[in-house]
Amino acid sequence: MRQLGRPPAIDLAMARIVESVLKKRGFRTKDADASTGGKDFLERILELIRATGFTVAIFSDKTRPTALANIMLELGFAAMCGKPLLIVKSAKARAPSDFSRTDWISYDGTDERRFRSKLNQGLDAIESLTEYEDTLLSVALSAQAMDCAVAFERANKGFLLSGEANFIEAAKLIHNRLREAQGSSGIADVERLAHEVEAFVLQAQKSGSGKRRRSK
Repeated sequence: MRQLGRPPAIDLAMARIVESVLKKRGFRTKDADASTGGKDFLERILELIRATGFTVAIFSDKTRPTALANIMLELGFAAMCGKPLLIVKSAKARAPSDFSRTDWISYDGTDERRFRSKLNQGLDAIESLTEYEDTLLSVALSAQAMDCAVAFERANKGFLLSGEANFIEAAKLIHNRLREAQGSSGIADVERLAHEVEAFVLQAQKSGSGKRRRSK
């Protein structure tokens, strides 16, 4: 998330480097500039946030105040959705009070190598969350009375963070468990969750992701 429509040069410089680092690490980026449709703009933003593994915010002391307000609102949406945050700002930009205790990656335009290093450190921390979600997923799947909603949340988060195929396979197991329960429960929530998991599996497979698990 960043200022759209004639952003300042420093915002563009930060965005260029961030996108370069993300691409080098195999991440695909999405922003509101690439999103079109008939839905309300904020609704589309929320859908984009939900469909990503983590959120990157970029702003500077030159960012337009109205754009900065939108960025902070979107950060709030991302936090509400439980997304890890990577916040990039210019060295002179002041943090809004609600985010004053948040870790930042600062850019001053004089040391791009250090800036890239800090970005990679932040991404390392985010990628480490994949192992955490994988562990929680394993616990959920091995439970005698599986909480399918919790297990699916772990599979979904893990896949969005990593694109690894094992999270798709876990979702298939969850879907099978839900299908077994559908016939006997007669509970609408079970059917709804089963359809949601099935849709996730289909979309994940079509996305071209599904990487093999990386060696540790």
